Amino acid sequence: MSLNAAEIAAIPTARAAIAAVKAFDIAMGPDPLQWAVKYPGSKLVLIGTLQNLVPSLAVAEGGALQSLVSEQLDSWDAILAKAEVQGSSGSAAAGAASS
Repeated sequence: MSLNAAEIAAIPTARAAIAAVKAFDIAMGPDPLQWAVKYPGSKLVLIGTLQNLVPSLAVAEGGALQSLVSEQLDSWDAILAKAEVQGSSGSAAAGAASS
């Protein structure tokens, strides 16, 4: 399985989200009679934890996206530079042939 840069950048945040859900599960406990009492506080902790992950995810994804865009632009620039060189050498050859 091959991951792109954006997916790799999201891995730490995804793992932190999984840890938050696990913590929610532990906080709720195994006793169904306590769930109604524990749910509001556990839910607030879970939602707060997940909301706090958003900025770090945005930074990681932004960096990965910037890298991907930069690589793509460099690739296009190289393709265009090569085409420009081939075009100018072809023009010179055509000019020499017509002389």
